[in-house]
Amino acid sequence: MKSIDLHGVRHKDASDMMVRCCSEHEVPFVVITGKSYQMKRIVAAVAAKFGLKVRDVINNPGRVIIYEEG
Repeated sequence: MKSIDLHGVRHKDASDMMVRCCSEHEVPFVVITGKSYQMKRIVAAVAAKFGLKVRDVINNPGRVIIYEEG
C-alpha cells in the first residue's frame, strides 16, 4: 500500500499535496499525519472532495487510511 508522509509539511501546503495524492494514487493509501488534529482534518476534507473516506490506523494514531467505501 502506498504511503504519503506529511511530516514536515506545513498545514497551508498539505491541502495541495493531498489533492495531488488523491488525483494520482490508487486507493487505499496511507497518509502519515502525525498526531496533529488539524492535519487530520485537512486530509479528511480533501479526501471528502474526492468522495473518499478516512479512517485511523488502530495501532498508530499518527496514520490514516484513505479508501473508497463500497
